[in-house]
Parts: sequence; C-alpha cells; structure tokens
Amino acid sequence: MCTLMQKDVLIEVVANAMATIDLRVEPKELNNEDQLYLVNLRKKLYNTHHNDIDYQNLLSKVKNIKNKYVELPINARYA
Repeated sequence: MCTLMQKDVLIEVVANAMATIDLRVEPKELNNEDQLYLVNLRKKLYNTHHNDIDYQNLLSKVKNIKNKYVELPINARYA
C-alpha cells in the first residue's frame, strides 16, 4: 500500500531509471530485460490504484536496477 504522493514518486523514479539506462546503451539496440521491466512497471503504476502498490518493494527494485547502470559510461552519442 502507498499514498498517492508515493505513487507519483515511483513514477518519477521509474522515469529517471529509464533515462539513466537509455543514456548508457546503444540507441539501436533492442530494449534489454531491465528496460522492458521498467516499461511494464510504468504502465502498471498508471493503471493500479495507489492502495494496491507496494511502495518500498518497488522502490527498492527500481533503485537496484538503476544502480547497475549508473556507473557505466554515458554513450558517446550523448556525451
């Protein structure tokens, strides 16, 4: 369960994680497993009532995904 504000925070955290990954992978590559998970999670968040969302669990998962990419170099195309 989460508040409406926490739901909004999750949506923003997912968008930030997606942007972090997108800056570090080749633009022409197919989306990897993490990107697909985040795309589907974003859709799920928009379509789920905030009382049915496990805020702490999802926040932890998204942060763990982002942390796998944050130290990778930004693609030269974007640098």
